[in-house]
Order: sequence, then C-alpha cells, then structure tokens
Amino acid sequence: MCVLLALLSAGTGFAQSDPDATLDPGPPETPSAQEALETRRDEQQESLGDEPEVHSQVASFAITKLHDSPAVVTAITAEEIRASGARDLMDVLLQVPGFFFGVDVSGTVGPGFRGLWGQEGKVLLLIDGKEINEQLYSTIQLGHEFPVELIERIEVVRGPGSVIYGGNAELAVINVITRGIQGSTDVLAVGTYGQLAHGNGRRSLTLSGRKVFESVPGLSAFASASLGQGQRSDAIFTDFAGHSASMNGASALDPTVVQAGVGFRDLQLSVLYLRQDTTSVVSVDEVLPAPANTDFESFHAELSDRFRPTDRIEIIPRLNLTLGESYRDSDESSEFFYDKRYRRLRGRALARWAALDFLQLTGGVDLAFDQGQLRGPAGIGQQEAFNGDEDVVSYRNVAAFVEAYSDNPIATVVAGARFEDHSFFGSSFVPRLVLLKSFGPVSGKALYSRAFRAPGIENISLGQDVRPERTTVYELEATVRLGEGQAVSANAFDVGVTDPIIYSYDAETASEAYRNLGRLGSRGVELDYRLRGPWGRVQAGYSFYRPGGRNDVEDYLVPGHPKAFTGLPTHKVTLTGTAKVLPWLSVSPTAVLVGQRFAVGAPDEEGVSEVQTLSPRLLLNLFVRAENVGTKGLEIGAGVYNLLGSDFRVAQPYNGGHAPLPVFSREFLVRLTYLFEPSYDD
Repeated sequence: MCVLLALLSAGTGFAQSDPDATLDPGPPETPSAQEALETRRDEQQESLGDEPEVHSQVASFAITKLHDSPAVVTAITAEEIRASGARDLMDVLLQVPGFFFGVDVSGTVGPGFRGLWGQEGKVLLLIDGKEINEQLYSTIQLGHEFPVELIERIEVVRGPGSVIYGGNAELAVINVITRGIQGSTDVLAVGTYGQLAHGNGRRSLTLSGRKVFESVPGLSAFASASLGQGQRSDAIFTDFAGHSASMNGASALDPTVVQAGVGFRDLQLSVLYLRQDTTSVVSVDEVLPAPANTDFESFHAELSDRFRPTDRIEIIPRLNLTLGESYRDSDESSEFFYDKRYRRLRGRALARWAALDFLQLTGGVDLAFDQGQLRGPAGIGQQEAFNGDEDVVSYRNVAAFVEAYSDNPIATVVAGARFEDHSFFGSSFVPRLVLLKSFGPVSGKALYSRAFRAPGIENISLGQDVRPERTTVYELEATVRLGEGQAVSANAFDVGVTDPIIYSYDAETASEAYRNLGRLGSRGVELDYRLRGPWGRVQAGYSFYRPGGRNDVEDYLVPGHPKAFTGLPTHKVTLTGTAKVLPWLSVSPTAVLVGQRFAVGAPDEEGVSEVQTLSPRLLLNLFVRAENVGTKGLEIGAGVYNLLGSDFRVAQPYNGGHAPLPVFSREFLVRLTYLFEPSYDD
C-alpha cells in the first residue's frame, strides 16, 4: 500500500522539503520511524532490481514516491539523459508516451500531447518550479532550449495539472529539476559540438559550480552559465505554394542560460535567465525573401521559505517575479516588427497539516498580477495596441486550492480542487479525484480530473469575448512489477475539451483573432516496459491516440480522414537502452517509429484545403559514452543522430497553412564533460 511520505508518525512531523525548491534544505534531520519504513521499502525495491524512486510533488501537494503519485507520471533521471546522448528537451520528450511535436508561426516548434496541440497554454513547462511558458500567448519554444547537462531529473505528468498549477497545465506538465544548490561542492564543465551534413548543428559551452559552506551549516550557493549556437536543420523547406528555401544558415537557435542561487537552511533565493535568438525561412505560411529574426527572452526570480509552527504543520510561502519578451523583432522597419514586454508578480502560500497518521490536508492561496506593455509604436509590422487602443494592460488572478490525501487500508484516496477568479474572464473551478490501490506486485490508479486553459495576455487582446476552455479527463493505469528490474505499465485515457480557444487569421483584412469554438477530444492507450540490470537498461513504449467524442472544430479536422489528428501521429513506438560494454564504456541506441501524419493547408477561395500525407518515419540514434577517461570525472561522448538520414518533418497541428518543417537532420556530435568534486581529509 502507498505510504504518504510527507505525513510522519505522531511526534515526528514533516521531514521532506518542498519539491519545487532546488536549493539545499539544510542539515538532515534525525531519521524518523516513517523514514526508516521507507528506507526498508527502498531496500526491498533494490532487491527486486528496481531503482529506489525519488520523492516528488509533481502531481500532488503531498510528497510521495513517483509510482504512488496521483497521476500518470514518467520520470527520467540525469543518468538516463546522459547515457542516451539527449541533446535537448525534444530528444527527451520524444521518448515519453503521448508526446510529439508540431510547427507554428515563425518556425517555432512546440509540444503536442495525445493527439491534441498543446503549444498555447495546454502544456506547462517548469524549471525548478518556475513557470517557463511565456505570458503573452502561453507558448513553449522547443529545440536547443536548455542545457541537458544541468538537468538532475525530469518528471512528466501525462495528464491534467490544473488543480495544482492553474490554467497553463490543461493537458500535461513537464517538471525539470536542475543541479541547483542541492548536493555537494563541485564544478562542472561541458563542451558540445555537433556537425550537420551542410553546416554546424550546435556548439555550446556550459559551466556550473556549487558550494556548500562547511563553516556555516545550511549555507549553500550555486551558479551556472551556458552559451550556445546552432540551427534546427540544414534541409530544404517547401511551402504549400511550392516555394523552397534552404534552412542551412537560416534556422538559427542560439540559446543563453544563466542560473544562480543562494540558500540558508529553508530560506532560498534563485534566479534564471533564458534567451533564445532564432531565425526562420517562414513566418506564417510562405517562404520569406530573407530569414526573419525572432527572439525570446525571460528572467525568473523566486524567494521561498518554510516554517514549522508545530511538528504536524508546515507553511511554505513563495514569491515569484517573471519578466520577458516573446516573438520579438525589434527592427521597426521590418514587416514582422513586434516588441512587447510582459511581467508577472506572483505570491503563493501553502500549508500542510498532518491531521492524522493516515491523512494529510493541504490548502493555500495563489495571487498573481500580470502586465503587458508595448515597447515600441503600434500600427507597424505585427505590432498592435492591446485591446485595440491600450499601451499597457494589467490583470489580477486570485486562486485558492485544497487537497486531502488519505492513505488507508482500503485504498489511497486523493481529492482536491482549485478555484480561480480572473479580473477579465471570471472564475474557474476544477476538482480532482484519484484512487490508488496495490495488490502485491500489481498497482492501479483511477483518475478523474477537470482542467482548464486560461487565455494569455494576447489571447485576451485579440479575443472575441474569449474565456477559458474546459477539459474533462478520465484515466486508468495498471503497473505490474515483474521482479528482476522489470515493470510494465498500461494506461487508457479519455480527454474531452469544451469551448477550445481557437486561433484564426483573415488574409483579406490581415487580422487575427481568438475564439471559443466547438469541442475536441482524444482517446487512446499507452504502454511502457522497463528492464534494468547490472548490464544496463531497456525501455520500450507505444502510444495510440485518435479523436474521441465530438470533434467539430474545422481547423483541427483532416479532410477525408476523420480518425486522424491534424499534424500529429496516431501511433508512436519507442525503444531505447544502454548496454555497459565495459565498466567505463556504454553504448546507447534509440529508435522512434512515428506513424502516418497529415499536414493540411489553408482553404483556398473555394474552401478546399490541400492535404499532404507524411509517411511513417523511423528515427535511429546511437550514442557511445566513456567515463573517467584518463582521470576521474572526465567523460567523452560521441553520437550520430538520424543515422538513416530520414526526411523527418513536423507538421502544423491545425489548418493554418504552414507546410511541414524539417527537424532532426542527421548530426554527428561530440561532448566532453568534466566534473570536479574536491575531496576532504577526515
């Protein structure tokens, strides 16, 4: 039976830290009876060949083992990421059931999930608890976006997270935990170079250091910086009109990432700066005469603390500041000029109460103030005033949330709800109910969740009385632990979206708008098999999803193919593994088979859309890693990606006229990593 880690035996109180915090929680406490019980369970898992699972809060306010989380969760460790040779989040997410990618305006690439386009506010990306979705359109930009060498682990909630995270977590949550301040004093240096057939694929340098001050118990600090240059592909892009352009030298992805933080016991301050300079041969749908520049930049700061008035009550306040600009082209002479800034000031307070040995109650409040501001003149390029005539807009959002987590002999029950009220579009209420039960090596989950996607600043400005879209999700998951490091999981889901927020563009008036239209739905199954031993590991996955329920949004329908999604595959098969050839040498192959997809052009004057069929594609990667080469801590990795040279493209997951964009060109890569960990004499 699942045991609630955050709820300790009487008189022992809470002993786990807030999972969103990435700083050192201070000196370890004396192990409690509950912690001893969990240690014994970890040892039992290891005796079966399983790795002990990390503690997490990605799917609940309670602190649980990942396999006990009240959601369908996939976890990827730093070791798995390094061994596989993953280059960015796209490489990692390609292995996660349900995820694929689509192209959108300005050549950007975002996530699709279970057949539904998740780019605008439907999939939430967190880095150390900081929300990375930009605030104007709520989008995510994938590709060379964050140095994977700084990642400690990734936890993916394959399902709604609105009860926990609010209106940008409608379909899924990607939680990235970085090196941060946890761990011991060390210094990390990583250099990467990738070569495409016709040009540079990527080159980057990453430096990171952590310091634990032994003379001041509980005091730690960290800093990281990563600079990179690269491009998405060196292939030829062809639009629906038949015009072509080479992406070599014209699809730049140049990232800059800076992190820093300091913590003293439970008081922690951390900052994150992200910048991505890009160029693209296409803006909306047609090949451009010259590549267009588009920049994304954001700054995130968080201050948090933790108080324990009694051994059964824990209070965690958090204050966040976010500043950013997205889709920026600051050249006023450009037809794509767009220069707007957003700001979010957010305060949260969460309280946990271990009311009984089998019951934890959590509640809190969440208050956010958002602002959008013009940084240049309106009426030129793509820049328009907010709401037609405003240079500055401001909104307030207040939320309250509760959760009860009961671990009892019959079944673990998790019930929660969130209520939000936005100053423009009003209130949203989403409940959640989860049942978890184990029978020896078999465990099961039954989940019912409501979720919502809240309009962003520009969705409101361009919207026609736009309001949140509503989602209802049913999920069932079963996991069987086969012993000897083996486990197989299967889950089935049904997703229904009411009044989805749909983007439309009128070419005759050159105007764009957001509206709530119709219904969307997705149904399917996902399978995951894992085998682990001293020789290495193997993981295989299969995803199947197709339209379910009522799907009547024309922009998401494929003419002549009612059982397919626009742009996203119905089937995906993944196989990855690592074989330890020698104690210091490993080989990691990766294979991804993506089923047939359809790209749909914008309707012509007679209302007829061109449909392109993208045949199934097999993507093969191979990565070799040698550890402690010549000296301790020096690692050399080399890999080839898209070994077969497959013509791999991602389509636009709605009928917006954007032709499929080449991605995952064949690339040869070398990575040098050096981790220095000073030793101290006893």
